[in-house]
Order: sequence, then structure tokens, then C-alpha cells
Amino acid sequence: MPRLVRLVPTTGLLVLGMALPASAVPPTVQEVTFSGSVVDQGQACGFPLSWEFTGDARITRFFDENGTLTRIQVQVREAGTVTNEATGEVVELPRTAFVERVLFVEDGTIIIEDNGLSVRVTGPEDFLLDVGRFVVRLNPAELLQSSGMHPIREINPFSVTDPALLGAFCDLFD
Repeated sequence: MPRLVRLVPTTGLLVLGMALPASAVPPTVQEVTFSGSVVDQGQACGFPLSWEFTGDARITRFFDENGTLTRIQVQVREAGTVTNEATGEVVELPRTAFVERVLFVEDGTIIIEDNGLSVRVTGPEDFLLDVGRFVVRLNPAELLQSSGMHPIREINPFSVTDPALLGAFCDLFD
């Protein structure tokens, strides 16, 4: 009987261990720096603008038990400048931070959700914020949610290089 008392719990643990789902592949983490620019010849504001930005990002990729990528989370910190190329006037864009989540849905849809402050100008004469939650779907492309202030992202929610985005900066220049 004592042997049976020890065997039952051991057998139960083995059965439970086999019944648990296989654990997911551990996430990977990558630290990167980036830079970019968006330039036009005056189409957005009537005068040529350039928006230059630099930053760093911590990218975490999540996988299921088969090693399939299911989600990406990116913690972004960036700063930049917007320059009126006709006058040389520069507006500083102080360092900001936001989190971007990319979800890969089984039907092939990709959902991108940004939360936080992506652009900030809060000087005595100038004010521009792009802040809050912003969610888009790809395949098919659709804006799902915009809460907060998004004067830049709402111009073109599916591109970060579209020169039309510069239209959000027009009022910062005399």
C-alpha cells in the first residue's frame, strides 16, 4: 500500500506534465538605433520642409510553440527637427517615447497599435502633439481606432515616409 500511495501522485504528475501545452519559444530582444527623414519641395505647406529624426528602439519578438512569430513589441524613443528649407528656420522635436505592438493574426491580417507620445512641440509660440492610441490593420488596410491627438498619423496612417505628413508642421513656421 505505501508503494501505491507514492505511485499514484507520481503518475498523476506525469500525466499532468504530458497534458500541458508545449511552451512557446522564448522571445528575442534586439536593441537598434535608427534615423530617417521626410522631405518635400513645398507640396505640403507651400514651402519646402524636411523632417529628420533619430532614435533607439528595443524590439521584442514573441513566438508560439512552433517558432512562428506571433507578436512584436517595440519601445521607441526618438527626437528630431523640422526645417523650413526656404528660410532655414528649425523647430526642435524633443525626445518622445511610445510603444508599438504588431500582432500577426491567423487569417493573415496584421494589426499595428501605437500608444504614447510620438511627436511633441510645446514652445511658447508653437504647439503640436501626436499622442494617444492609434490602431491600424493591414491586409486590408483600415484605420481601426484613433484616440488622442494624431495630426500627423491621420494624414496617412499607413506610411511614415509620405511627404504629405509634413502638412501637420505647416503652422509651426511663420
